[in-house]
Amino acid sequence: MTGPLAATMLADLGATVVKVEPPGGDGFRGFGHKVGGFSALWSNINRGKRSIVLDLKAAADLATMKELLATADVLVENWRPHVAGSLGLGQEVLEALNSRLVRLSVTGFGDSGPLSRAPAYDSLIQAYTGMVHLTSADGAPNVAPYWVVDKVVATFGTQSVLAALYERERTGKGSHVSLPMLDVMSYFNFPDMFQHRTFVEDLTPWRPAFNPVVRTADGHVVVAPVNGGQISRTLKALDRPDIKAEMLAIRDHAEMVDRLYAHLNEIMATKPTAHWLALLEPFDVPIAPVCTLDEHLDDAQVRHNRIYREVPTPAGPMRVPRFPASFDRRHFEPAGAPPEVDADAAPVREELAVGHAAHHAIRNATGTQP
Repeated sequence: MTGPLAATMLADLGATVVKVEPPGGDGFRGFGHKVGGFSALWSNINRGKRSIVLDLKAAADLATMKELLATADVLVENWRPHVAGSLGLGQEVLEALNSRLVRLSVTGFGDSGPLSRAPAYDSLIQAYTGMVHLTSADGAPNVAPYWVVDKVVATFGTQSVLAALYERERTGKGSHVSLPMLDVMSYFNFPDMFQHRTFVEDLTPWRPAFNPVVRTADGHVVVAPVNGGQISRTLKALDRPDIKAEMLAIRDHAEMVDRLYAHLNEIMATKPTAHWLALLEPFDVPIAPVCTLDEHLDDAQVRHNRIYREVPTPAGPMRVPRFPASFDRRHFEPAGAPPEVDADAAPVREELAVGHAAHHAIRNATGTQP
């Protein structure tokens, strides 16, 4: 997911992205839930691109790849470190081919070191960075069920590409951006997960984070009073001053939080979610319903923000989130539908041919290499 999703983010920001697939198409196309033969997961990660199939082990197709790279702004790849060189696309070759090219290489563990050639997947990086250990439940380590690592790495990849493009505007020269997944998640996890290892001499054992989910009579809510004022307003809304006195008597913060949530679960289990939302809202208590996916899609704020759009695809209309930022109150529309295998080979090759003709015309007119 890492490289392809980073390129999709760039497409949503206006880039023209050509996805180079191996013969038979990207193997990831068959992964996960499918509709009309289209993998929803692959479609989400690769929408808004053009597709061309190239066998990079064949001389003619490798030459076509080099032609694409000769005029490209950015190359995004997430091969293991030795693969690009073995295909004849090492960094020296790429720099000689196009000195302005920004090359983003996403790896699992980096270009060198004991794990540099090891396979790397989202769950493996979770394990290496302590995430699986800290999300233990009832003593059993747990992997996050959704691909948080790949999505975070893709976001850092996009950020890094944009920084490299900005640097190129100042220097006129591209650069090689190496982005190890291990390094990204170490950086991303550190502010909160590593609080007890921030100061070098602090060896305090890590206490599992509290669970802010509270049961109601017909479901669950998340209640998150994080300071004294919010806790006071929560207990005032519940008309339980006795609990406030109990909280003030507890000196250990973790123990106080545990006792508070024990009380909240007991109290709020007596009435439905809608009752508690209506009761606590006037007191400015941080509370949210635990929504299903369909409830999220139909949420009034989600609809107001117009987060989701629909784009046509051969499998039918596809729901797509727009890029989240607005620029001077302007949102970018999603880049478009996912491509069918090799769907854009003919126009891409034609554009390359036209580019060659233009370069030859310039050279013939000036007598110099353009």
